[in-house]
Amino acid sequence: MEINKIVYVSDCVFEENGVKVCDPFYEILKTLDAEVTFRHDPPEDFNQIDLLILHPFEMNAQIFETIDHGKHQKRVIKTIVISNAHESDLFLQAINVGVDKYLLKPIDPEAVKKVAVRLIQHVMEAKQAEKAYKQINLMVRAISQTSLLVRMDRHGIIIEVNDLLSHLLGISSDRIIGSHWKPFVEHRFWLYLQLLIREHLREGETHRRIIELVGSAGEILIVDATIYAIRDELGAVEEIVFIGQDVSEVNRAILASMEQLIDYDTSLTVLFDHRYEAILVNRKYLELNGYHQSEDFLNSCDVWTWMIEDTNGASIILSDGHGRKESLESIFIGVRNHDIQDKVIVVDSYNNKRYYTVHISSMANPIIRSEQYHILYFVDVTHLERLKEEKLSDAKLMIVGRLAAAITHEINTPITYIKGNLELLKWECEGKMAQLESYFKPINEGVERIESIVASMYEFASTGKEEMKPCSLDKTLVNALRFIMNRAKHITPILFNGVMFSNSTKYDEKECITMGILTRLEQVWIIIINNALDEFEKRGLRYEDRQLSLYLHCNAHYAIVRISDNAGGISASMLDGIFDFAVGGDKKKSMGIGLNVAKAIIDKHGGTIRVSNENNGATFEIVLKIYKEKE
Repeated sequence: MEINKIVYVSDCVFEENGVKVCDPFYEILKTLDAEVTFRHDPPEDFNQIDLLILHPFEMNAQIFETIDHGKHQKRVIKTIVISNAHESDLFLQAINVGVDKYLLKPIDPEAVKKVAVRLIQHVMEAKQAEKAYKQINLMVRAISQTSLLVRMDRHGIIIEVNDLLSHLLGISSDRIIGSHWKPFVEHRFWLYLQLLIREHLREGETHRRIIELVGSAGEILIVDATIYAIRDELGAVEEIVFIGQDVSEVNRAILASMEQLIDYDTSLTVLFDHRYEAILVNRKYLELNGYHQSEDFLNSCDVWTWMIEDTNGASIILSDGHGRKESLESIFIGVRNHDIQDKVIVVDSYNNKRYYTVHISSMANPIIRSEQYHILYFVDVTHLERLKEEKLSDAKLMIVGRLAAAITHEINTPITYIKGNLELLKWECEGKMAQLESYFKPINEGVERIESIVASMYEFASTGKEEMKPCSLDKTLVNALRFIMNRAKHITPILFNGVMFSNSTKYDEKECITMGILTRLEQVWIIIINNALDEFEKRGLRYEDRQLSLYLHCNAHYAIVRISDNAGGISASMLDGIFDFAVGGDKKKSMGIGLNVAKAIIDKHGGTIRVSNENNGATFEIVLKIYKEKE
């Protein structure tokens, strides 16, 4: 326990009946629980003195100099002057130098003792306050060196900021002090801080939250902030104190570990923060799009079209002009709110389509347990969807094939009767054939045309085993045109390689050979031409203004087939999804199978198919590899 030290200075002589006696004030002071020292002359070192009592025989300037010197050496020292001098000037001097008690004699020694006890108590309190003040200064210094410190007034104007924060932000304290807090805080936290300052701060309450501060170059500083208010005696907010720890490195370490975690996933994976904002994508996602960093990928434009499929068909999730980050966040919100419960479809710039099921998992944020990170998984089910579509298409084509086979069988029977009876009729008219030749010729041509159509239908309806073998693209195009000519001749003229097509048009079986399935390729041409005929029937063009042209070109490596019309083209809303199932054609007029069947067939043959609007119409371009016989 600390002992209080009292120094008693006196040059007075006390006598009783001519005999010197002890100083009565000193004697009673010795009874105090303190170390009391008697001196005749004032001390020079006051650092170890708690209470200085001066009892001079006569008041002089040295008394006041001693007190002034003591107050300057030790701020908490207390002083008592015992004097019989009653002059007002002395009182003023005593007050001026900071004498704590000026006691006039005569005075009872007990009264002096009481004053000394009270002043010693004041000294003890002052020592404790000074010690606490030093501790607070040490704490503030430690906070300033290890934590971020900001003080604001109740209007949000910054009145103090420590060097550590200004250094991390890259902004001098002179520029920060006197400014409002908004420019230094990421804008999505503004509402939270405004409400906190205006409504929610209470004396003694603290609020903790991760806040993102903005540096001089726009860089983000992640801070674990503790915020509290200092209130005046009326309870109004006087100051707001912000103490924070920079957790940017911790956050980066957490994100790095999470990035490694999602990189191991074989599906396309996206990491979201507690605000449902996309912040990371896994390595597979980056490699698929040709990026190395998540930031570059998320900040880029979305060249994919995301769609959701339901009972009403496929619909676009977001309209044009959005970025990848917005697309992923929209999908996440849709899955979280159960607006997306089935598959999502993505179509790239080459009109290739892929199908994904989407799933969400969550994990606690290691920094703030009340917040979570979320992971969105895209599981590729394209193979299953293609298999399902192929099975459906195969089933429909099988039905069409059986129907075509039945029709050709039924047509063959009356054709046989017609041909037989036509021969009998020729025999009966043998003597008059020269005159009747003009009548028999068109009948023969009609029968031959029917036989050509029936032969093409037999090929189309072939139910034999499909296998890839060399086939002539010239032959497939002519067969398809013969098959569809009966309908087309009433709708539009058809040009094949610049020449008007008719049923008598011949083909070269050695022209443009590719490895493929002849009947399947014929189906592709029939589907595309049928859809063009449907579009012509919807338009008001005159017959002579219509044109459907097919062009076949080969080089050493590739064969190119272009099918073009001038029926007005394909609407922009349908162009991106034109190869979706059952998009093209009126089911009452066409075979009820969409252009996706044609695309699937071309894909199976290792080729490509594209569509564009040109010359007020649609142009389909199909590229296939040329077959080269091995030597």
